[in-house]
Amino acid sequence: MWLTLLGSALTAQPLLAAVEVAVSVSPAEGVVGRPIEVLVRTFTPIAAGDVSIPAPSLSYPAPSGLWNVLYPIPDYPFDVVAQTNGASVAIALTRDPDDASLWRGTFTPTSAGEWRIVLRNFPTVEPPRVQVAGDEATPTALAVGVGALLAGLIIGVLVGRGIRRPRVMG
Repeated sequence: MWLTLLGSALTAQPLLAAVEVAVSVSPAEGVVGRPIEVLVRTFTPIAAGDVSIPAPSLSYPAPSGLWNVLYPIPDYPFDVVAQTNGASVAIALTRDPDDASLWRGTFTPTSAGEWRIVLRNFPTVEPPRVQVAGDEATPTALAVGVGALLAGLIIGVLVGRGIRRPRVMG
């Protein structure tokens, strides 16, 4: 059965040799200064009647009568940027070594707010958005510093009391 499925999938022709992409980000909400991963999945629409296999799970929505089949692209110059309030950061993508239809990249947001991930050479793709919160490192570092100062004072008082010389009566 698997050979039949594989043979059918290999003989199906991509519809007009079109390549489509789906873009996602992880995590969906970020923090300034922490990297966000960008994933680009490549696939191609194939007419449902061209492949004699049962209907697949439709992870990537397609028009009626089509299936979106994962489709590896050996080398493609994706033009991807993260944008917010006029700022733009280029994102370099590399193909995943274990999945030829998956491309990965990262960017590190430099400011809080909403960031859009734009594939400039796929203008019809709806850009995913990432809500980025302010840097949490400053309050955390301040809290740790105050905690360390208080711990040092307490330890100093306790050690100081233990070192005091005993009074001599007499």
